[in-house]
Amino acid sequence: MIDMNEGSEQLRARLNRERGPIQTSGGPAFGSQTLPRMDIKFPILGFLMESEATGYDLKRRFVHPIGFFYRISDGSLYPALKKLAHDGLVTVRTDRRGRRTRKIYAITSPGRAQFTRMLREPAQPLFVFDEAEVKMYFSADEPETAIQHLERARLEDLARAPLLAQVVAQMRRTGESPVRIAVVEFGRILTNAKIRLLGRLITQLKRQTKTGRRMATPTGRLRAVSGGKR
Repeated sequence: MIDMNEGSEQLRARLNRERGPIQTSGGPAFGSQTLPRMDIKFPILGFLMESEATGYDLKRRFVHPIGFFYRISDGSLYPALKKLAHDGLVTVRTDRRGRRTRKIYAITSPGRAQFTRMLREPAQPLFVFDEAEVKMYFSADEPETAIQHLERARLEDLARAPLLAQVVAQMRRTGESPVRIAVVEFGRILTNAKIRLLGRLITQLKRQTKTGRRMATPTGRLRAVSGGKR
């Protein structure tokens, strides 16, 4: 049985002792200091499985179609390509067009085998890095600030939902893979559900905050002590 008074660190340590750390292939354990993160080389190989590409082409593909659910930092793409080339998983050739020189990357047979192996591995546990949620957690003494973060998050989702719907419609028109359509549709459904949930939480928090302010006044405290009688 879990003791709710047990500290988070002690609880995590005990869970790891009792059932062992949750480990995914190639990823760190649940209780480890380093949170799991998908290797950027996997989607790079995935894009190159479809066609060869320049670094610029790959950057565009990370924006669309997978930019809704996976982001990369600006400085991570080219070091990953360099490592893939060093390991023999991709080849690089130079293409000259007038004064312009481009590097074109193509996947190799070992690269295809590596991609297939990584594709079939279990996915790592989901960890969401949400700055807004962290700030809301520390807004216990400023509920109005927490409400503002919730409202901004809802507005962002309200803007994202129709974009996802447009992407799904376009994918269906162009005969995209049903699997890929399902992935984006899953995101669209989750986004709409989050919009509804955030709306309920905002209403609930506003009501509770208003009640808390009323109770903080001398009149409110007197009514609470007297059972609400005047």
